[in-house]
Amino acid sequence: MEKIKKIWDKLSYEAIIFVALMLSLLMTRATELQGWSSAWSAMDYSMGSGSRLLIGSIYRLFYGDFLDYTVAYKYTMAGIALTIAVLSIVLGRMIRMSIAARPDLKHAVFGTVAAYVAAPFSIAYVWNWQNLGRFDGYMLLVGLLALLAGLLIRNVYVKFLVITVLGVIGLAIHQGFAFLYYPMVLIILCHDSFEGNRVHVKTLIAAFISGIIEVGVAIYFQFFSSINFDSAADLAAAITSHTNVPVAEWALEIEYFGGLSYQLENITPAFFRDEAPWLHGLVIVLLLAPILLLYLLVWKDVFVHQRSSRVKVLQSPYLYVALSQLCFVPMFLIHTDWGRHFAPLFAMPTFIFLYFLAKKDESMLYAYDKMKLRIQAHPWYFILTLVWIATFESFGARNPFQDDAQMLYNFLKYGFFQ
Repeated sequence: MEKIKKIWDKLSYEAIIFVALMLSLLMTRATELQGWSSAWSAMDYSMGSGSRLLIGSIYRLFYGDFLDYTVAYKYTMAGIALTIAVLSIVLGRMIRMSIAARPDLKHAVFGTVAAYVAAPFSIAYVWNWQNLGRFDGYMLLVGLLALLAGLLIRNVYVKFLVITVLGVIGLAIHQGFAFLYYPMVLIILCHDSFEGNRVHVKTLIAAFISGIIEVGVAIYFQFFSSINFDSAADLAAAITSHTNVPVAEWALEIEYFGGLSYQLENITPAFFRDEAPWLHGLVIVLLLAPILLLYLLVWKDVFVHQRSSRVKVLQSPYLYVALSQLCFVPMFLIHTDWGRHFAPLFAMPTFIFLYFLAKKDESMLYAYDKMKLRIQAHPWYFILTLVWIATFESFGARNPFQDDAQMLYNFLKYGFFQ
């Protein structure tokens, strides 16, 4: 029993998070792959050199000559289960390191993790009916592996090498990684380059080189990669010759033959003109205001501590971590799957806060000490906030990009009948 207790003490947080998320996956998963993007499960590097071909190439190592729909579904589930496992390890490690730094902050730390798991922007968004089969889960997996490297690898140059390689893998999975999940990598680069509110010149140079490599790879995948077919119809025919997963020819047309110019000239303007995304987004922000307010309070307290400690603004890692969130802006301005953009955007504070806590950063410890006092003074606010955000459906993709907000928006605009 003593051995079992020791094992449980070492793995309890990870096990609880893993079981909770796996039960959520098994109970709430979509039963069909999302048809718009499922074709990429059956595409590989024999078809070209573009982004989004890595996962299909890995699948191809296992399924042989024909990818059956049921096999593609099982591969997707296996990928999500792997991501849940890594997420559980990362969150568990952050909990332990944060509590080791300040045991009295454990309730605030537990609350941060519980809020993420319960929220509509948790990992659960990757398995709902609008997103199952997209590569968001794999992009999240790469970001989590980068955070794990940041937590475990002490040599900064080895660490940066590992996360640079992971960044390239993320871009090979989907070029959108540069805007949606590369900010997780930037947490590490910013922290280590300005750790202790000092400029570490050699580390900063290494971080800059890492960033330049990622930018170069992103530009290649977006503008210079190619596909070995003359038309979307030819590409669709090649895919359907070895799979029975749904193939959306229009999606292939936009991705490989229409290009960014077609997106900017035809799809994006119609989206902003006809679907009122800014108003829908405002409704979402209002619905999530209780948890977003808590995030803002943490940021406020961090910068209050920095100011009181007379930290030079340009030497603060938090300045650059905050600025890194601007990576999301192009996705909201150009692309239309706002649900898939909101999910990582709203989830990012969880990983920022816990990473800096795990690294024993004084400003984040100060901010969480303030949060601890708020929890003690107003426990019901935190309980009700957790219950409130747990009632929402996870973020979708586009139509709608959040079910609950869409329902409220429709009522405010049309009443009970549209």
